[in-house]
Amino acid sequence: MRLIVVDGLDGSGKDTHAERIRTLLESEGTRVILVSHPSKRFFGRMSKRFLRGTGSVARFFATLFFTADILWSVRWLKGVEGETVIFVRYLMGTAYLPRHLAPFGYRFFRKYLPFPDLALFIDIEPKVAMRRIAARGLAHEMFETLDKLEAMRKVAQQLASSEWVTVDNSEDGKGPFREVERLLRERSMLRPAV
Repeated sequence: MRLIVVDGLDGSGKDTHAERIRTLLESEGTRVILVSHPSKRFFGRMSKRFLRGTGSVARFFATLFFTADILWSVRWLKGVEGETVIFVRYLMGTAYLPRHLAPFGYRFFRKYLPFPDLALFIDIEPKVAMRRIAARGLAHEMFETLDKLEAMRKVAQQLASSEWVTVDNSEDGKGPFREVERLLRERSMLRPAV
């Protein structure tokens, strides 16, 4: 089993990149399982519910249920063999913790959770992310404000150490995904380009 993680801020294009990766891998005959967090399981649904709330209690429960959702997925991973698994959202969720707790949370989960074969941090300018979020036409979640995205980006960029590959997705178009495709080929997850 290979694990690919696509992580980043809200509105950065994580799901789009994950879907493109899945399509590309499947076109070469690779079996792929895509898991997006928060998932549709109980913990994911509860996290989503609290993400639509406000205040410290909602933030606490959104984080608690999100973490439980990730842990359930990691536990489930132990039974997967032969496939490539793509997780959308994983360790960078710790950037949404209070600023002083984020590095501790990241180090803790980094120590105990499996690290992916390819860890992608999809970076984006917060103003661009806000435009994309607004274009969805959905109710905003608690972290989907310009101020919060700017603060989360600073923390996430610090957490995205040398183990992560940062892909700037602030520009529209397929340029950022070409970089991802190159990385997949470089790491022998795709056949070499002809």
